[in-house]
Amino acid sequence: MSKRSVLVAIFLSAIVAASASALSLCEYTKPITSLTTFSLQGTFRYLDDEFRDDRGNVLSLTLAGDFLRHYDSPDFGYSLSGSATLSDRDGLWSLIGTGSLDFRFYAPGADLFAFGRVSSLWAELMPTVAVVLGAGYGRLRDVTPLAKAMRISEKLVAEKAISKELPEETLMAIAAEIGRREEYPSVEELVAKIAGLVEAAGVTKEKLNAVAILRIREVLEALGDQRLCGFDVRAGVGYKLLDPTGVLDFVLFGSGDYALPISLDTQVHVRAEGSATPGFTAYTVQGVASLTHRLSPTATLNGRLTISRYLPKEGSPVDSQALDASLQFSLSGGWAVTVTLGVRNRTDFEEPRVELTVSAGLFGL
Repeated sequence: MSKRSVLVAIFLSAIVAASASALSLCEYTKPITSLTTFSLQGTFRYLDDEFRDDRGNVLSLTLAGDFLRHYDSPDFGYSLSGSATLSDRDGLWSLIGTGSLDFRFYAPGADLFAFGRVSSLWAELMPTVAVVLGAGYGRLRDVTPLAKAMRISEKLVAEKAISKELPEETLMAIAAEIGRREEYPSVEELVAKIAGLVEAAGVTKEKLNAVAILRIREVLEALGDQRLCGFDVRAGVGYKLLDPTGVLDFVLFGSGDYALPISLDTQVHVRAEGSATPGFTAYTVQGVASLTHRLSPTATLNGRLTISRYLPKEGSPVDSQALDASLQFSLSGGWAVTVTLGVRNRTDFEEPRVELTVSAGLFGL
């Protein structure tokens, strides 16, 4: 074996060894995941439409809100989500919204579950409501506590408050405390507990100073650090209870989710979902892939690709694609400014539609 081959083999072995020894975010588990997020946002919109004569170009104002409540325990879980958009175009207001309530009942000691789902879609106050029952396998786990523990270690090293990165056992202990955040009467008590764990790790010669304590609190209260890991797949049968067209029918439902935190700063989430009438005479399928990358403590890059196909009864299929890239700047007090560039295309478009939006809003976690 040549000298170059030996060096390459040693280099690759070192990479493999380092990867094997590095603590992965997906190694963190906690018995109960309890997560609530919301957003309120106002958007100024410039639209270069899909028509060559630009007859649909607009300037508009949009008010949008999203809510998610996610709870997961070893034997039971539920998710409540909703979104609504109120927009004005040339003095005409419109309302579009979606909502769903999802219950999951897990088999003892397993990730196999039965689920029930009620979903609704409404436009101009005309709702569509469907109920689905089925089964699934897997879990999406919130690993944000470990991500924040690693971030605390990074911050303290940068401040030279500790001599080296915290050991894995200390990171897991800090993550466990952050995972029990709701049990603490105040954030100050949680910060004090974390500071004690850091000081007991043997990476500092004295107690943490006021600046180090402040950095710990900043990480705990920072938005945009949410990380998910895992997957779930589900399938079920349901019935459309309400439809503005008056057509009520059975529906087949299937979905799959996959989430992976590639690094402390990067999250990937892929979701596919579809529903159809028996015989697939009408169906809707959609796939969404999203990427979140933290550029700095105050700037986050988000990318989202959506591909869908809709086949109405006795109609032709409609395909659509959308690509959105946004840069979000976090300000104090939960406020944020977002600049988004969106490109959309659909079967009936003459050319892709391009949107540039500038948004300011209040976000919570």
